[in-house]
Amino acid sequence: MFMKKPNFFIVGAPKCGTTALNEYLKLHPEIFIVSRKEPHYFNTDIPKARCFNKLERYLELYKPCKSKHIAVGEASVWYLYSNDALDNIYQFNPNAKIIIMVRNPIDMAYSLFSQLRYNLEEDQESFENAWHLQKIRKQGKKLPILTREAKFVQYGQVCKLSKQIERAYSIFPKEQIKVIIFDDFVADTRHIYQETLSFLGLNDDGKTKFPVINESNIYNIKWLQKFIYRPPKFLAMFFNRWKPIRDITNFLVEQIKKWNSTNVKRPPLSDNFRQELADYFRDDVKKLSQLLDRDLTHWLE
Repeated sequence: MFMKKPNFFIVGAPKCGTTALNEYLKLHPEIFIVSRKEPHYFNTDIPKARCFNKLERYLELYKPCKSKHIAVGEASVWYLYSNDALDNIYQFNPNAKIIIMVRNPIDMAYSLFSQLRYNLEEDQESFENAWHLQKIRKQGKKLPILTREAKFVQYGQVCKLSKQIERAYSIFPKEQIKVIIFDDFVADTRHIYQETLSFLGLNDDGKTKFPVINESNIYNIKWLQKFIYRPPKFLAMFFNRWKPIRDITNFLVEQIKKWNSTNVKRPPLSDNFRQELADYFRDDVKKLSQLLDRDLTHWLE
């Protein structure tokens, strides 16, 4: 059976446009991206986020890949934050290409909070409250009951991107890494899409339509949301046992998610809290600016 080894990875960061880029790229005729969203196989230090523990199961995701597919990969947003993932990817395929997306850390942190609220992995109603709980949560106290991983609610560490980029550069040659700034992606999606195709060694397919993906949502019915994201274990095991049932279940779950979601605009942060966040991230943004040779300090103004 023909199977290509994955040769590119969208590794994060979360809430920086990775889902949209993934959706745009997977429609290119020479790209194969696994249908399983964010398998997170390589972040062995964040075990509860992994969909698979065995390489054989992970590689099964690539069975539908055809010989026409030149770029073969996946997107898992916690790979960049993980201490292990990029090393593991390098050991798996040292020639792999790595795509990283970065964003204003204040907006990224607030967006991540909203996403975790939506997924029921954050129980605080305000981002400010959640932010100020980080220290005590690091001690294992007052963690959200349904969170998969305590590291996810350490918003400050998740959104300090310079050290994460440095680690990536220390593992992979720079020519194998493409960093996309979220502002550029939003301002000229077509141009960034073309650049990404070139980075992957592909020709432009002429794509001109880039619909908005992964807008900010809230759930309508909490018990239904809990059933979707935290189903009883016996049901999860049953529905994941056979591929035909798994595929139908995944389709139905996605439809229920859409029905149970309402698009909303996040309320603005208070001036004082936004200034607190700007002060927290200031040194990291300066370092990131140096790493990317791009002045990003306007993010904190």
